[in-house]
Amino acid sequence: MAYSVLILDDDVDFNSLLTDIFEQADYIVTSLTDPTEALEVFRNTDYDLVVTDHKMPDMSGAEFMELIKHIKPEVPVIMVSGFMENDTIRSLISGGVGGVFLKPLNIFSMLDRTVELIDEAKRLKQNTQSYDVALNEGAAVEVEARGFPFGSFPCKSQSSIDFAERLYNLRNFKSTLSLIGEPGTQFRLICEDIRNFYENEKEHFIYLSSGSFDAEQVLSMVEKAKLFKAERVTCVLLGVESMTGAQKRLATVLSKCVGVFESIDIPLRTIFCANGDLDALYDEGRIDEDLYILMGTAEVCVPALRDCVLDIAVLAQQMVVDIIREKGMSTVSRFEASARDFLSKQPWDNNYEQLRLTVRQVMESNPGEVLMLSAVTSALQSAMLASPRARFEARLSRARVDYVRATSILLGGDKAKVAAFFGTDTTVVGATLK
Repeated sequence: MAYSVLILDDDVDFNSLLTDIFEQADYIVTSLTDPTEALEVFRNTDYDLVVTDHKMPDMSGAEFMELIKHIKPEVPVIMVSGFMENDTIRSLISGGVGGVFLKPLNIFSMLDRTVELIDEAKRLKQNTQSYDVALNEGAAVEVEARGFPFGSFPCKSQSSIDFAERLYNLRNFKSTLSLIGEPGTQFRLICEDIRNFYENEKEHFIYLSSGSFDAEQVLSMVEKAKLFKAERVTCVLLGVESMTGAQKRLATVLSKCVGVFESIDIPLRTIFCANGDLDALYDEGRIDEDLYILMGTAEVCVPALRDCVLDIAVLAQQMVVDIIREKGMSTVSRFEASARDFLSKQPWDNNYEQLRLTVRQVMESNPGEVLMLSAVTSALQSAMLASPRARFEARLSRARVDYVRATSILLGGDKAKVAAFFGTDTTVVGATLK
C-alpha cells in the first residue's frame, strides 16, 4: 500500500526535488508552497507524513507543525532547513518533530527515517485501538443509549447519568456555566466532555487557573484560537474560589466581554469551576456578590464519587488503562472482583483525585495482570495516611505548572529559553507544559 506525504516548501526548486525523491520511493505526494493552503489541505486530507521547510516568509515550519499537531497529532513531521542552531533542533524535537534534516540532504537517511516514523505511527495507532477496546467494553452500547459521548463518568449510577444528561442539555449555553464540586473533582475531564458534545474542531476551549489567568494571557490565547479557525471560544476558569481578588473581578469582566475584553470579535463563553457549595463560598467571602450572581445563573453540581457507587470500579479500570498507555506496557491489568467491590464501598473524601492516587500506587506496587485486593487496601491506606502531604504536594505541583506556563508566555513560548531560565532541559519543560 502506498503511503501519502504532504510536502511544504516555499522554494519551488527544492520543493520539486523533495517531490521527486518521495515519488521515486513510491509515495503519493502532495506538494505545496503556501503554509495557509497547506494547513487547509492537511485539515481535509489524510496523510501518513508531513515534510516541511523550517524558514518560510509567512509562517515558520515550527509554527506550521504546531498548528497541524493540534488538528491531527498522530501524523509524524520531518523538518528540513539550510541551517539550524542546536537549541532550535532540540526545541523542535521536544515539540514533536520526528526528524530534522539539514541541506544538502542525506536522501537515504531521510527515507529511512520516513519508514521508521510511519511504522511507529501505525504501531501507536494499533496499540491505542487495542487499549481502547479493553477500556470501553460495552461503551458503544452506552453511547448509543445516551445519544452522546461522555467520559468523565461511566454513567452506571443514576447520579452520574442525571449529571451527564443535564450537562448535555446545557451544552449550548450562551454566556456562563458553573461547575460546583467537592475537592478532588475532575473539572478538566468534565469540560473535555462538554467540548466533545460538539464533535467540531472549531469549538476551542482555553483553561486558566490562578497562576495563568490575566487579561494578556486570555487575549493571546483567543488570537491563537482564531489561527485554528475557531468559531467560538470557551474560557474555563479552574479554582475560582482560590483566585486573587483582582482575578475574580477580571472573571466578571471576561464573562461579560466588556472593558479590556470588548475587542474580542468571536463568540466567547465562560465556565466557572469551584470547589465547595456556592452559597457557602459567598458567605465565607471567597467570591464576591457580582461573581456569586453570575455563577448562580446556570449552576451544575458535580456528583461526588460516593453518590456514584456503580461508576467507581469502572473509573478505576479506566485509570489503569491510562497508566498502561503512559508507561508503554503491553499487558492490560484488571482488578479482581473483591478489589472492585472494595473500591466501590469507599467514601472517597477527596473524590477523583484520591481514587487516581490510589490506583497509581496500586500500579506501582502490583503491576501484574491481576490487581489484588491486598494491593488496593495497602495503597488506599497509604493514600489516606499521606493525604495531607499528598494534597500539599499536589498544590505545589499545580503551582509549578502554572509558574512554568507563565514563564513560557513571557518568553514567547520558546522552550529552550524557558529551560535555560529554570536550569533544566527542554524535555522537562515540554512535559510540564503538556
